Amino acid sequence: MSTAEATTADNQSPENVEDVEFVDMAFTKELRKATKDVHNLTDVLVNAKFALALSDDEVWYDGLLAFYELYKFFETHLPERLLPKEFYRTAAFERDFDYFYGSDWRETYEPRPAVKKYLEHLEKVAAQNELLLFAYSYQMYMALMSGGQMLQKKRMIARKLWIFSKGADEEQQKQADKEAEVATARAADATLNEDDLQARPMPAQVTICPPGCEATYFPEKISVLKAKLRRVFNNHYGAFDGELRAAFIEESRNVFRLNIEVVRTIKGVNRANLRKLALAVIFVSSIVLAVKFALK
Repeated sequence: MSTAEATTADNQSPENVEDVEFVDMAFTKELRKATKDVHNLTDVLVNAKFALALSDDEVWYDGLLAFYELYKFFETHLPERLLPKEFYRTAAFERDFDYFYGSDWRETYEPRPAVKKYLEHLEKVAAQNELLLFAYSYQMYMALMSGGQMLQKKRMIARKLWIFSKGADEEQQKQADKEAEVATARAADATLNEDDLQARPMPAQVTICPPGCEATYFPEKISVLKAKLRRVFNNHYGAFDGELRAAFIEESRNVFRLNIEVVRTIKGVNRANLRKLALAVIFVSSIVLAVKFALK
């Protein structure tokens, strides 16, 4: 996006925001179809590992720590024309770590082996062609603005940080969550068709930023940010020749393959899940006992 275009977009009134958010989805559909199988594998792993653990702070922050170096790499290796500064997350990640681990967390921090391997691959990709590195950043920032929003919101609700102002708002949110879950299930279906690729509802944006929750917080409207990133993608992908397009798709698939290895390193998931299951068992057992005593 040129400076003139950016200025025009920034100055648009709320009535014209739909124009700002509109973007051609043809190339997005093509890329989604090409990465659908590996994307689904990632979704299955994340859902299996984090089903009960997301409200656990140790799991959440270790997850952020696992991916921190990757976002930092994109923000130090990609020019602003490929990754505008409004997407930058490094400082937000670091403030979250300061909050949870303390300001001296860097003294003992070291990237884990899976992350080092990932970074080595990114170095090779960046040396080959920065547009192929953009294949990684595109997927990673889109993920932060989609699944990242949903996970953070659920985590806030579980920790009672997300307060609804009115009953109607809560019901509306529940309905949006239900629609998002249905869309996710459909997206994981092997019979996914082209219409499904355009029918995924936007997860509710995280609109509050309590201490320690900055990594997934974007002050600008997420739909606008996504449209900006898709325009960058469209402008370059549409000009690729067949060879570069094939390479871009392969690296886009590698994003999910490498992410799976990083997700597997996140600490505390099993402990948190076992603790939640134990609490659930105790709760259910208490109800059963209460019913038995009541019937005597």
